[in-house]
Amino acid sequence: MSFEDGDMFAPFTDNVPHVPIERLRELQRRAKWLLRKRTTEQLKEARKTIEWLIEEYFYKEKEKWIYDQLERGGSVLRFLKYEDRTTAGLRELVDHSYDPDITCEFDFPSAENTSELEALENSLSDFDLDDEGFPEAQAYEYLAVLALVQIARALNAFFYDEWPPSLKDDVPIMSLTGIANDAINIMETVCSAKALQDKHQVMKRAEFLLRDNMNNVIPAEAEALARKKMSLTASKAASIRHKENREQKAAILAEWEATGSQYNSRADFARIVGELRGIKYRTLYDWIAAHEKTKP
Repeated sequence: MSFEDGDMFAPFTDNVPHVPIERLRELQRRAKWLLRKRTTEQLKEARKTIEWLIEEYFYKEKEKWIYDQLERGGSVLRFLKYEDRTTAGLRELVDHSYDPDITCEFDFPSAENTSELEALENSLSDFDLDDEGFPEAQAYEYLAVLALVQIARALNAFFYDEWPPSLKDDVPIMSLTGIANDAINIMETVCSAKALQDKHQVMKRAEFLLRDNMNNVIPAEAEALARKKMSLTASKAASIRHKENREQKAAILAEWEATGSQYNSRADFARIVGELRGIKYRTLYDWIAAHEKTKP
């Protein structure tokens, strides 16, 4: 099946059909040119990595904001009871609040206020790009993959036809508005990818020219930079392991908040619950100790 046969638009294999925003074809061509040496399987792997990078960025930014609010007694805490002013309590407020008076306090990057491009660029800067499924990757390639994904999403939305009858009259203008807005985001992503590719080429030429007379400086700087960044491959693997651990930790701390008073001490809780849940005593005790320090 293909897009011409009525299937969903595939970002890495289908070509943009005729749509009101004709520049989409050019944007797709420019993005594909940046990825001309990549296989479809590599692009699919890069897409998965992009989804993980964006999700991880938003998660880390939310967690940093939560701990910062608790540390400095942020104004958002007024929406919580005194006993709920903990990481678990504030996280619960952030994840399940829809009251505008509360949500306007959430001053951290999220999918609602930050573009995919910005989130991806910020996330990429933290990692060595050593993804095994996308070997020798460059940051501009990830941005080019994102652009193709954005094009697919825009086209699938534009050609969507399962609208309720009550909206049929408004569909043409809604679809046109949607693809026009999407085109702006796609153009920004493609331009950012090309700018990064230009920067990459300049840096490669500069390194080649300076290699002979800066034989010691460049490797030292490269080594220092590598030490500052995390391995993308290792971080993805660790994230899979830690996601379950984070969920388990959140559940344990919620249990401590609800039932901790029924135990003789933290140590008693850590020993009993640790045995029941299969968690090391020291690990559970340290979770509770760190959690209690966040309380005012």
